[in-house]
Amino acid sequence: MKPLKVQVLIVICMLVFQFAHAQEKYSTVKIYTPSDKSERARLIGLLQIDHFQELENGVIITEIGAGDLAKLRTTAHRYEILVDDVAKRLETLNRKFYAERAKGIDPQQQRLAMEQNQKTVDDIIAEPTAFTVQPTFGGYYSFAQMEAAMNTLVASYPTIAQKISLGQSHEGRDIWCIKISDQVATDQLNEPEVLFIGLQHAREAIGGSSMIFLMQYLCQNYGTDTRIRDLVDNREVFIIPCMNPDGWEYNRNNGGVGSGWRKNRRDNAGSSWGVDLNRNWGVDWGNCSSPIIGDPTSCGSSDGFDDTYYGTAPFSEPETQAIRNFTYTKHFIAMIDQHAYGPYYSLPFGRPSLATNVMSADDDKFYTYISAAMGTYNGMRSGNSPQALGYEVAGGVKDWMLKGNVGTGTKGKVYGMTGEGGAGGGTGGSFGSFWAPASEIVNLCKGMTYQNLQLLYAAGSYVNLQDASDIDLASTSGSFDFKITRVGLENQPVDITVVPLENVRSVGSTVTVSSLTNYGDTYSGSITYSLSTSVTNGKRVRFAWRIQTGGYTYYDTVTKFYNPVTIFSDDMEGSTVGTNWAVTGGWNYTTERAYGGTKSLTESPGGNYSSSSIRRATYTGTIDLSDATASWVSFWVRHRAENFRDKLQVQVSDDGGASWTAIAGTTTIQEPGTLDGSTINGNPSLTGIREEWTRELFDLEEWLNTPALRIRLEFTSSGATSYDFSEDEGFHIDDFKVVKSITPLITLPVHFISFTGRLQQNEMVRLDWKAVTDEMHDNFHVEKSLNGTDFTQIGKGPAVAPYWMIDANPAIGNNYYRVRQTDKDGRVTYSQVINVFYDPANYQVTVYPNPVTDFVQIKFTSNRPEQYLICITDLTGRKVYEESIATSSGSKELNIPFSQMAAQLYILTVKNGRNEIVSTQRIAKQ
Repeated sequence: MKPLKVQVLIVICMLVFQFAHAQEKYSTVKIYTPSDKSERARLIGLLQIDHFQELENGVIITEIGAGDLAKLRTTAHRYEILVDDVAKRLETLNRKFYAERAKGIDPQQQRLAMEQNQKTVDDIIAEPTAFTVQPTFGGYYSFAQMEAAMNTLVASYPTIAQKISLGQSHEGRDIWCIKISDQVATDQLNEPEVLFIGLQHAREAIGGSSMIFLMQYLCQNYGTDTRIRDLVDNREVFIIPCMNPDGWEYNRNNGGVGSGWRKNRRDNAGSSWGVDLNRNWGVDWGNCSSPIIGDPTSCGSSDGFDDTYYGTAPFSEPETQAIRNFTYTKHFIAMIDQHAYGPYYSLPFGRPSLATNVMSADDDKFYTYISAAMGTYNGMRSGNSPQALGYEVAGGVKDWMLKGNVGTGTKGKVYGMTGEGGAGGGTGGSFGSFWAPASEIVNLCKGMTYQNLQLLYAAGSYVNLQDASDIDLASTSGSFDFKITRVGLENQPVDITVVPLENVRSVGSTVTVSSLTNYGDTYSGSITYSLSTSVTNGKRVRFAWRIQTGGYTYYDTVTKFYNPVTIFSDDMEGSTVGTNWAVTGGWNYTTERAYGGTKSLTESPGGNYSSSSIRRATYTGTIDLSDATASWVSFWVRHRAENFRDKLQVQVSDDGGASWTAIAGTTTIQEPGTLDGSTINGNPSLTGIREEWTRELFDLEEWLNTPALRIRLEFTSSGATSYDFSEDEGFHIDDFKVVKSITPLITLPVHFISFTGRLQQNEMVRLDWKAVTDEMHDNFHVEKSLNGTDFTQIGKGPAVAPYWMIDANPAIGNNYYRVRQTDKDGRVTYSQVINVFYDPANYQVTVYPNPVTDFVQIKFTSNRPEQYLICITDLTGRKVYEESIATSSGSKELNIPFSQMAAQLYILTVKNGRNEIVSTQRIAKQ
């Protein structure tokens, strides 16, 4: 038996160890911050606040630890504790979620039960079947579960997904990266490379789940959605789900969900632990001296006990070293580092007060456009660090990506940013959390996946097309006008084509725009048209713009009318706004902006709008739709407004103005709820930033037969004022018009925009088609013929887009395909006929021994002569061997020396003479 003193000592040591590794309690607190900006900054620095949600009049809601709460109590500032223990609150919320899920209730669907018919992010982004809101750890993946998810992904999609270790953390955990590409074992230098990082800060939980969601989404949809396939075929995507595995696991093992550890797990001198990895990068590292915006401690700290401790030197940490060294070997062009929480993108620069950090005009255009596009459905706003956060940041990843060590290895200029992933608070939106409740995880991941797809698009050749012709066509022949703006980082040719859909007899040839040299450059052009000879006044005219660039194709469907009845029109060139509009709050004509002529209509002429504002412009007349068969509102708009908080709605009333309904337009959004301070709450609204004039169209179909419809524009702004762009330029509107048709409109049969087929590597035929459908559409069936005349049905197409089908058994030789569309009344429409020629070659590639020590032998077997290209790469994509070989029918062997190669995994890729991959295999060198 041990002596009593020894036992007591052991107990004391255990208690000390337990105390040293215990996580402090975090509380959600509402703080009434001072109006003086410098005092506010000092308070934020004192409490080490790095994320918060702002309400009105400078009130913020944030999560702080017990130590910082004690500091707050010593100040004279008013505060309220909303949640005493964040971890316990999350436990309660998640218990309800798991109970509902166990009963078969879909909590996510419950949350969106009040959504309207128009698209929300829940409609646009489907949850991958492999994604799981985990039954433990608050719904989040443990590091082991992340590894298992990555392994499953690579095993399920070996031709497009690859798992790479970039290095190890302090505690020896791998920093894994998933690469997704159509030629995953090859470094395709002609394709833009984009990097996604999760969990650089260990307590910002949604970052890891969003990366798992993204990798599963891309792979699952690669084979079924042509938009995703085009992206993956023309990009190289790199996803790091967990950059800080030690900190993540420390949270899981020391308090679990709701824990507040942010840094990595370096053992610092003086009994402190951890370095803030997002203060450890090499640009402006440790430089938090004056002049500085905000509190210096928020910028970075030399004290190892602080959450923002930046370490002993730039890249002192193995986690930042691993990603730095990997970046030296790649050609990244864009990057997002996913954090939480708060509705904003933090853009370069972290320290804009320094003279060395000046954004070029083109870079500023890119960041403004792409952040607005990415935040369309998740309400994100954007700005540099002090604009978004209220304080500066030194040694952050976004600045190093943009300007650090350019020219070292293959690293170039990488357009980096930090995304904060939404607050993820309760459904009432009263506050946010570093740990979103389990019920919010899927919806937040959907919003982040949409944002990430936009970043992938913008990394290559990408243009924004605006149809520039009026909604009413006055002539049966003329030109359809368009304008394109370069919004992608690459400059490649763009093909613009008109696809006729309804009452368009013929169109001119494709317009090719060979170059848009600078970011934001525009090109205006036109394509001639002739309408059907039988077209009469009021008839509907439909066509689609087809845009092809950078390896992918997308469409914009347009509706116009031939000589409709114009009910109301205002080109905003009048001298008195009151002639057409009854206004409140300052609406007036202005010469500050104009689409056509010299004036536009705005709610805040002469400056920015103010907070807590409601401003209306109501058309003084009424709209008679009693005899209408169709009616549309059309106008041009450009706007700058705080996303999701400040908005413009087009509203109509059919009861003389007693009640008003917001209506959906071309670019309105209507996300449900009030998270992150959103005022949208499911009502169609224009919000955010669109600095290019955009045509907005509103269909009044629901109000046909209304004899006296009223219409108004309503602008509202929230009471928040501390964000730099809380009060912005607002909305400018030009060429406002309401038209109607009184001509009976014939329901048009389904029109096929495109129908394509291709032979896949697995020797099955993939068929894809795009079509415009209406309420009479019933189904699609695919038919096949071997002679081009006699067709038989081989399968039924999907009920909703994207439309596609696989022919698993193509015949040798010609395979003719067409799609038969059937209406509910039995009427049938056929697509064009396409031919896919199948000439099978009996390939067999055998590799042995595997694992290999000295030589690997590759045996080729084929039923005809063939030319092969053999390429071997390591797991980073670096090419270590390449050789061409010609074979006759029969077999041939090739010996490749491996004795001088490092012991690791290698990827063998064999292509035939038509550049088709016939074999991909992994070789283990011992």
